[in-house]
Amino acid sequence: MVFLRVENISKKYDDRFVLEGISLDVEKGEILAVAGPPGSGKTTLLKIIAGLIKPTSGRVYIEGVDITDVPPYSRGFSMVFETPPVYPDRSGYENIAFPLKLRKLPEDEIRKRVYEIAELLGIKHVLNRKPSTYSGGEYQRVALARALVTNPRLLLLDEPFRNLDAKIREHMVVWFKQFQAKLGVTIVYATHDPLEAFTVGNRVAILLNGRVKQYGSPIDILRNPVSHDVDEFISIPALNTFKVYFKSSGEGILINLNSIVIEARVKLNTESSEGEAMASVRPMDIRISKTPSEGAIPGRVELIQYLGANILATVRVDDLSIRVVVPKDMVVREGENIYLTLNPSKIRLYEVSSGRRLDVV
Repeated sequence: MVFLRVENISKKYDDRFVLEGISLDVEKGEILAVAGPPGSGKTTLLKIIAGLIKPTSGRVYIEGVDITDVPPYSRGFSMVFETPPVYPDRSGYENIAFPLKLRKLPEDEIRKRVYEIAELLGIKHVLNRKPSTYSGGEYQRVALARALVTNPRLLLLDEPFRNLDAKIREHMVVWFKQFQAKLGVTIVYATHDPLEAFTVGNRVAILLNGRVKQYGSPIDILRNPVSHDVDEFISIPALNTFKVYFKSSGEGILINLNSIVIEARVKLNTESSEGEAMASVRPMDIRISKTPSEGAIPGRVELIQYLGANILATVRVDDLSIRVVVPKDMVVREGENIYLTLNPSKIRLYEVSSGRRLDVV
């Protein structure tokens, strides 16, 4: 049986839908990552699951039981917000113990639970310290400990690591995935970062403009985005998108990009055998070389950008600007002439009007 089911949930404020027709299933013990840009409805969805907000329509079920009208305190869930309310005047122990004291548990039981969860999260050393002495990672772990110490049926996390610096955040995301595997708690995890969602989630829901545009495993979404807006959101560095003309040819299609003709062995998910489309390719899926080869496209490097571990070159080809990730063992300079090779299997076609996927590999 499905553990958590969100069924056709919509939320409307005045005449504007914040969420529309959201349906998701979460299995017991898995992490569902909900990824979307700011304003896409992630926090609203989590608050509806938690019972903090009433949906305009739709239902929420736990193990087949409708809990839509059950008050938050009776659901047995815990939620951690982007900026968790860790009390600054209380020690780590007092912060973690607080929800247990509200339930009037015996002091021996409280102490046992606090030390167990602190051991599991690796924060026993902060139990006697105030939050002002914590690192960013310690602060977030104390907040998680307070949420987990009550043994929640479901843990809801809203951008839990967003305010951490990049290195600590990367460490925390990996640590969190390993920790969840040990604990086995069911989690709905909201983030604006698609790479974080793919790292954390067993399954991922892409939420754009209040709608779930795609729902599946990280590898399936990465390899087979169903629409241009999904492809654009999940692609880092930013996607290359061009207007092209396509035409069926033998067992595949010919893609005409300005004066460049590319043959791709794909089938079309459209009745038209030819027409205009949007073609997208990710910068890491284009090969850059300093020597010509068969099918390579000549161009000139316009701009070099250093993006963390990646070097990104913007290459001018006729009147097109194409972004490509430069291999780490290659040195290119602005103004240099180079050659690009586009892998036909990495090019995705989308309908111009709707953005839906046209090619089927």
